[in-house]
Amino acid sequence: MAEASDVRFDPIRLERLNVRTDYPMEQDEFELLYRESAYCNMGHVNKRGYPVVTPMFYVIKNDNIMMSTIKNYRLKVGCLMENPKMSVAIHNDGTNVRHQKAILVMGQAKIHDDDAFMREIHWMIIDKYFFELTTDEEREVAFEAVHTPLRCIIEVIPEKIFTWDLGKMLHAHDDGVWYGESQKLINKYMQQAHLDLSVSVD
Repeated sequence: MAEASDVRFDPIRLERLNVRTDYPMEQDEFELLYRESAYCNMGHVNKRGYPVVTPMFYVIKNDNIMMSTIKNYRLKVGCLMENPKMSVAIHNDGTNVRHQKAILVMGQAKIHDDDAFMREIHWMIIDKYFFELTTDEEREVAFEAVHTPLRCIIEVIPEKIFTWDLGKMLHAHDDGVWYGESQKLINKYMQQAHLDLSVSVD
């Protein structure tokens, strides 16, 4: 028989918690999640006043979040130029509630279109997200696809940063940021061929 969980559910505590102050992440875990996570969602307000949340690639430069997007063909840039208020959520895979850890950054968007700056950010994105490309030729092809004339960089100038560690909310904090618990979803849903990055899947 499996051991009983040490998670404690306190309905009154759960209802009255202050998300901003009652269960923040540890500083070392914040730094690791902020700089190394691959999960990022950006929120802005569109011209009709609706909040729009978009999954994004991101990297950190000068301690700020940097994301790449396309002018004209993506509406978010025009919206951010009219109303630069935005939020970004960075989180781990969140498979197990006691291990969910997340960061919310609220601030102002700054749009960059300087070529040298964009080149640096685009190479950082390729290094982070296109890790299966191992040859210079493959990486150069990816760069040319990403670094196009209509690209620009969205920098988030932070005004407020909130963090939360849901394990603390349940009196069940565990050190760390990633726990590999999403492996159960891989085992349940993924084809075996997808598990080997060296194999191309048609």
